[in-house]
Amino acid sequence: MDCKLWLQGRLMVLIVVWLLSASSNAEQRQQSGPYDIHYTALSSMLVPADTALQHGLTRAPNRLLVNIAVRRDALPVNVIVTGEAANLLNQRQPLVFTEVTEQRAIYYLAEVINHEQDTLRFKVQIQFPTDHPPYELTFTRQYF
Repeated sequence: MDCKLWLQGRLMVLIVVWLLSASSNAEQRQQSGPYDIHYTALSSMLVPADTALQHGLTRAPNRLLVNIAVRRDALPVNVIVTGEAANLLNQRQPLVFTEVTEQRAIYYLAEVINHEQDTLRFKVQIQFPTDHPPYELTFTRQYF
């Protein structure tokens, strides 16, 4: 694969995920001590097809992409991320996060199957690289 195309694809993921996370559902950031945790859950259809293919993501109307990024002093932090999503009937899906590393960013992406007009509760555990205690991030999203 041409290096320039590869780099453009990687940068496209960074830009798309960051812009979409910044533009949806107001401020999606929480803080745990010195760590800023940025998060979002969005339709996988918003990810360009070539970018999804490159990163092994499934684009489908019933698929969501959960994005977690952790920063300390404006620098990306390598963490361990686990979690689950549950609907109103308490049907649970594990979140299997994949790390995506860019030049100045580290993202953790997981896919979730979503059914029409569903409300999902997300519980995400973040384990930091220091003696800082783990953090449980919880948020709810309604999808139509």
